[in-house]
Amino acid sequence: MLRRFNVATVGIALLCLITACSADAGDDSGIRAGEACGRLAHDPSVESALTKIAGTDRFSDHGSEPKEALATLRASDGEVGAFETMGVPGCLLRPAEGGGQLVTVYFREAVVILKANAESEKTSTYYRTGASAASEGRVSSIYFHCRMTKPKKDIIVNARLERESKVKISGKEAADNQMLVANAAAQDVAQQLGCQGTNLSKGAPEAISGVYGPH
Repeated sequence: MLRRFNVATVGIALLCLITACSADAGDDSGIRAGEACGRLAHDPSVESALTKIAGTDRFSDHGSEPKEALATLRASDGEVGAFETMGVPGCLLRPAEGGGQLVTVYFREAVVILKANAESEKTSTYYRTGASAASEGRVSSIYFHCRMTKPKKDIIVNARLERESKVKISGKEAADNQMLVANAAAQDVAQQLGCQGTNLSKGAPEAISGVYGPH
């Protein structure tokens, strides 16, 4: 009788353990914001910003092409063809359970830097980072100079964040958080390329003009 009791007890314990593990696996599916895309959002402030604009703190980053993005920038030739205008998705984030894109950061070579003007400042907010940086709606874009040594060349890099997530967030909060994530992604790529002279902000980029800039 005692032997049967022990077997039954072990069986129940194992069943509970399996059930608990299954529940945990469901709750912990995917990867955290700070671990996605080579941990570009490892800083708590960037991780918080990414979570806010995506509407979740769990992701799948399958579809990201970080190596292709770096290779494309290293092979830059000072000319941008039609197929290069979009850029390479260095970081592409989807919901952990699958589905459409939430946040994507594309990288490409640029031949010109789009800067603030009286017309663009009516719809965009400009920030102090890189050579020029702006947020408008669900898009943030940063242009920065990259002086490389391997290979030896000086190029302009454009990092463009696009947000498909439709989370309810104020315009200013969206603009600031998108720029914070885009800046972190730009810093990550610049570091891997060995860029000099980027002028990328080390902290949260400051809004300097436009819709949510100082007035």
